[in-house]
Amino acid sequence: MAETSLRAHLLRRVGLVTGAMLLLDAAACYWTALHFANLVYDRWLLDDAQSLSRALLAEDGQVEFALGGAGLDVFRFDSTDTVYYRVRSAQRGLIAGDDQLPPEPVGIGAHPRVYDATVADQPVRVAALRIPIGADSVTITTAETLRKRETLAREILWAMALPQVALLLAALGMTWWSVSRSLHPLTQLAGELRERSYSSLSAVAEDGLPQEARVLVQRLNELLQRVDAVVRSQQSFLADAAHQLRTPLTAVMLHADRLGHAENAGEADAALAALRAAALRASRVGSQLLTLARTEAAVDAAAAQQQIDLGALARRTGEDWVPIAVQQSIDFGLEVPARPAWVRGHESLLADLISNLVDNAFRYGHRPGTVTLGVRQADEHVELYVADDGPGIPAPLRERVFERFFRAPGTSGDGCGLGLAIVHEIARRHGATLGVSGPPERTGSEFRVTFPR
Repeated sequence: MAETSLRAHLLRRVGLVTGAMLLLDAAACYWTALHFANLVYDRWLLDDAQSLSRALLAEDGQVEFALGGAGLDVFRFDSTDTVYYRVRSAQRGLIAGDDQLPPEPVGIGAHPRVYDATVADQPVRVAALRIPIGADSVTITTAETLRKRETLAREILWAMALPQVALLLAALGMTWWSVSRSLHPLTQLAGELRERSYSSLSAVAEDGLPQEARVLVQRLNELLQRVDAVVRSQQSFLADAAHQLRTPLTAVMLHADRLGHAENAGEADAALAALRAAALRASRVGSQLLTLARTEAAVDAAAAQQQIDLGALARRTGEDWVPIAVQQSIDFGLEVPARPAWVRGHESLLADLISNLVDNAFRYGHRPGTVTLGVRQADEHVELYVADDGPGIPAPLRERVFERFFRAPGTSGDGCGLGLAIVHEIARRHGATLGVSGPPERTGSEFRVTFPR
């Protein structure tokens, strides 16, 4: 699509509207000029007819037309138009003049009439009047072609149109100046944005901008604010990720070096076991970082959401953890309702949420111990919960455990503080609320994710 200048667009619109108005005004001027030209020349035609009527005489009961050749030559003289006349008696018929004139319209009486007609395929203007003379009546008709009238109308039109064309050009010039002045703040804004660095995400100043442009700048500032928040979040994420990966990778290098310098089989086995543990931890941290990044990147997660039976999903996901529970001597229970517990969500993200809650309970609970994964239903919501019998979380720290890389002081285990951050992000993407509490009358923690129906 071709680029369009706002200035050119406005000038084109104003020019089209003003030009259309000028054409309409020109047409109105032409018809007005023609109307008044007809008024003037129609009066002259009537005067000619009245002049011819003075040449009528009544002798011995008959009407005679007493105008000689010289007088008729003077009457007919016109350097522009062709002039016709006719004198017709009701009793005698044609007395003088041109019989080629069309018949008079019906209804001519004491008042004269002016009308349009055609003579020799040329349009003419005709004036007719009827005069009673004794027992007879005489109709006098005068006519002329329309050249003088049209010439006068054109001259009047040009006399009126030229100033209006000048006025149109002046209006377009003033419009161009006004539009340029009005667009000047937008031009300055474009220049300011052009000179900005790609890393400059500060708000654009609204001073001096018209109200319409301020709305655009406000939306732009809101976008810049969101982009700035995303960039800061990514920068913080990358810094934290680099910090968290540094420790396990350093451990891998250290244990690999120990393995290379082992002096006997026992030292080699110990270094190899430590190397495997460090590599496993680095792999887990990397996997959780990728999961968190994938969750945060799901900006349009609502587009991929569908109706999911949360109870069935919890059962399938929980079954994957049964072998690990047996290996770690954990009594892993599953409590799901018999009827479907429908929620709207993204199945793979919800499966990650459940897995991270179960992994957190296994990692920080007692061994042997008890962990329960369950789903509860109510009229307005569905609740997923995971309960363990571990040491629990102090009340002041229960909100902070969902922050990235946060671990409560004195926490055992080899976690890195990403699992619950992933749970928090997935819950937020689904419009769910997340909470943690200590079960009554025993130690441990219960994490709850409440989904609206």
